[in-house]
Amino acid sequence: MPRKVGERYVCEKCGAQLVYEKACPCPEGMKHSEICCGEQMKQVKA
Repeated sequence: MPRKVGERYVCEKCGAQLVYEKACPCPEGMKHSEICCGEQMKQVKA
């Protein structure tokens, strides 16, 4: 699923955060991976 502006992900090991500043141009259904410390980052719910 494409990522939207403002979506936020956090690494549960080190606390690093990733925020999408630009919408992802990938097509619907394409798999995404936000990896930090060797693990998938968790989405932060608003």
